Amino acid sequence: MLRLRYILFFLGFFLILPISSKQNPTTEVPSAYRVLKGDSWFGIAKKFKTSAETLAKLNGRTTKENLYERELLRIPKGEEKVSLSPASLLTEKPALPLVQKEKVVKKFSELTYDPHKGIQFQRGVSSLVRASLPGKVVHVDYMDGYENFVILEHQNGLYSVYGNLERIQVTEGQQVKSKDRLGILAKDKGLYFQVNKQKLSLNPERILEAGI
Repeated sequence: MLRLRYILFFLGFFLILPISSKQNPTTEVPSAYRVLKGDSWFGIAKKFKTSAETLAKLNGRTTKENLYERELLRIPKGEEKVSLSPASLLTEKPALPLVQKEKVVKKFSELTYDPHKGIQFQRGVSSLVRASLPGKVVHVDYMDGYENFVILEHQNGLYSVYGNLERIQVTEGQQVKSKDRLGILAKDKGLYFQVNKQKLSLNPERILEAGI
């Protein structure tokens, strides 16, 4: 039953998830808004009586990044700002899941016509895949399109996913440290990498650059 739970949880990472209405003690429950042509961070924020910085942060972005027509944004209800409690902050910046920084060939996207809940790295010289953060191996399995994959559970409801592996070198229940070896990439594919907080998909590039 526990194994099925993690399979379904992982599957949910790749599907377009409905916006949760469950109250969270550290964040305001968000509603959804579909970006229209000509919209801006500041214009949308003003419409929903929040700040542009809060709006961007909730969506794993910054106000310097462009918005895309028909992009789905999460919007905090009312006038309350989205904030993370001190306990929800990571104590260390995530490490690269690869030995060296590789080009991202497919980026994170919540566009309805082209959703992508993680990022796809280019296949580099090194095939070693490492844990980005310390945590517990909660699931290892195989899925068509993602080859062998590993899911790690971290503190405060964070999960990371590592796909397109040829060999997995950890076992379920194992505790790993940041940069510990997880496995070896498939010969013809780059690493698929995803980060979630509960069921909310975060932009992995932003997490790797600035942390949580």
